[in-house]
Amino acid sequence: MHSVTLNVVCVILVLTQVGCRSVYRLECSSFPPVAGVLIGERVMGETPCTVTIPKDSEMIRGHKVELTFCLPDGREKAHIVDLHGLKPSSPLAEIVAAPFVFTGLGLVLLFGGSDEDDDHDHGVALLGWGIMGVGTGVYWLLGGDVASLSGYEVHTDFDRPAQGTEDEEISIR
Repeated sequence: MHSVTLNVVCVILVLTQVGCRSVYRLECSSFPPVAGVLIGERVMGETPCTVTIPKDSEMIRGHKVELTFCLPDGREKAHIVDLHGLKPSSPLAEIVAAPFVFTGLGLVLLFGGSDEDDDHDHGVALLGWGIMGVGTGVYWLLGGDVASLSGYEVHTDFDRPAQGTEDEEISIR
């Protein structure tokens, strides 16, 4: 009994620590593709890529983060991304809600599409919808935000001249 309690406590501690590390997801792309993406001196990836930034990161200054896109030929473009008003994702919400949502979806897909008038299949499909509803509710209660799941798009076009200065402040879609 003691080891079960210890395991439950460990899982809860891990999940709460994951939840404390809510992140902003930035979907970075460029033209031409294959540009390096840097924040300060730190390489975050190569376009197209997803850049994740913890909401409490030192990379964020005044609700803004500066991304520098670098091509192999040495050209660079810097973008200042305003994070104000954007909600970071909640990994805790995603981890806890995912089993409910995927189990419910599986039941709906397996038992909801039959043309036959089988009460059992319809009941299981209805149960699947209910389980997905529970998962959605848990996700929402734990601070999940659907918009933050897909990330926010940041794109740079090296063929388009900078407007006024080399650094551009862009809004995220």
